[in-house]
Formats: sequence, structure tokens, C-alpha cells
Amino acid sequence: MEAKILSNQIEGAQKKVEEQNFVSRKNVLKYDDVLNVQRQVIYDQRRRVLEGQDLSEDIRQWIDEVMENAVLAHTESEFSEEWDLAALCTHMEGLYGSEITPEELREEVELDRQVLVEEFQADALDAYEEKDEQFGTNPDTGQPLLRDVERYLVLQTVDLRWREHLENMEYLRDGIHLRAMAQKDPLVEYRHEGHLMFEDLSRGIREEVVTTLFHVQLAPEAAAAMQEAPAAAAGDGKLSYEHESLAGSQAIAAAGATAGAGLTAAAATPVGGGGGAVGTMTRRVADEEKLGRNDPCWCGSGKKFKKCHGA
Repeated sequence: MEAKILSNQIEGAQKKVEEQNFVSRKNVLKYDDVLNVQRQVIYDQRRRVLEGQDLSEDIRQWIDEVMENAVLAHTESEFSEEWDLAALCTHMEGLYGSEITPEELREEVELDRQVLVEEFQADALDAYEEKDEQFGTNPDTGQPLLRDVERYLVLQTVDLRWREHLENMEYLRDGIHLRAMAQKDPLVEYRHEGHLMFEDLSRGIREEVVTTLFHVQLAPEAAAAMQEAPAAAAGDGKLSYEHESLAGSQAIAAAGATAGAGLTAAAATPVGGGGGAVGTMTRRVADEEKLGRNDPCWCGSGKKFKKCHGA
């Protein structure tokens, strides 16, 4: 092991390994930089939502973009005679509840692509304003309730789509090195593919938020509760609890009625009564009173405390 030629070979091998590791770490940082740029865009959008900023102007821009993309998707041909206006109107109806018919488009718009885009953008913005008036204001903040709905939808959609995007980017990175077999730089291909995927992510987020926003409805019981909450608070000053759903409130009321009937029957039956029936008696226990382990349980089951609630 003291031979100089062997020491030089070992030192040369160590240098090559260190160089390969350095290049590998450097490439890892370059790949991470691609995703970090996308992460900053997404986190900036989430930060605006969490800070409670008004997103109405962004939503209006998204509506214009979604309408334009929908029109362009159905009017790809250069000849207006080949446009499928029926499919376009059906798509717009499902998107925001449009009532525009193909006949109206042929008569009023004269089959001009740009005029089509402006027509649907104006109609969708009118529907958006109607939705804003329909929801009214938030009694707690005095701001339009639709602003809260917009922030909720944006946050939920961004979080869900971003997680899916991270998984897709991981799959892309695992197999991007195979592009080297086609004499292509894997890093350049990763940047290009990642950029296209991020554009699809942004487009999907905007379309999903806009579509969901046009279809979201305020539950009747929630609307009534929002209207009654200020009056109730100003009236007696007492706190009240409202169940989240009608089915849930009915189930709890039924359970309470059953329990109340059981307690009434138990109280009406004397202890040691005839007919072989064994009566039970519910015992009220003060907070400061302590039951012994062999005392009857406070729930009225007839068992000792150590074998019932004290077990």
C-alpha cells in the first residue's frame, strides 16, 4: 500500500468520484430551480388569499380568459361555415348558464370570432354581477359574500391542483434522463415540459374556479340563518346553536326525544314496583360530590360506579 503508483491511482479515482458527485448535486439544484420558480407563483397566489385580499378583478380577468379559450376551441377552422355553434352554446350553457342560442349568434354576431369572444365575455360578466347581487353581503364583515366564496374556491382548487402537479413533475423527472438517448439535454427538456405543464395547471385552475363559482349556490337554511343572525344578536343577546344540516338536526332531536321518554318512564316507575319490573332512578350529582367506587352509578343503570362509568 506504500507504492506510489497505487496511491496515485487511488487519489485519481477519488477525484473522479468527487467530480461526479459535484456534477450530480449541481444538476439537482438546477432541477429544483425549475420547480422553485413555479412554487413562488403558487405561494404568492395562496398568500393573497390567506391575507384576505379582494380577488374580484382577478376573477373578471379569468372569466374573460375562459370565455376566449372556449370560443377559440370551437372556432378553430378558418371558415365560419364549419364552426359548431350548437356545441359552443351548449358548452357555454354548462359553463355559466348562458341562454344564447346558435340562431342569435348567426343573426347578431355575424360569425366573427372576435365579436363572438366579446359577446360571451360581456354575457358572462353580467351573470357574474347577478351572482354577486344574489349572494348579498356578509353580516360579520359588511363585505360582499361572494368575495369570501372566491377566496375559498381559489384556495381549495390551487391546493388540490398543486399537489397533483408536484406528482406529475416527479414522474417527469424520473424519466427525463432517457431524453439523453435521443441526443437531447435532459435539463432543457425538463424545463420545457415543466413550463407547458405549469401553463396547463394555471389554465385548469382558472377554468375550474370560474365554472364552480357560476354554479355555487347559497343553501336556503344558511341564507335564512345569515339574515336572522344580526336580529337575534341584537334582540336577546343569547347565544344559539344551529345544526349544519336539516338531517343532522332531526336526528339529534329524535335522539333527544327518545332519551327524554326513557327518563320520564324511569322516573314514573317506583323502585321495587310490582310485576317483576325493576325500576331505575337517575341520580343527580353535584360537581363537588365524589362517588365511592361501590356507590350506585350516577347514570341510573343500577350498577356500581366502579363497574359502570368508573370502570
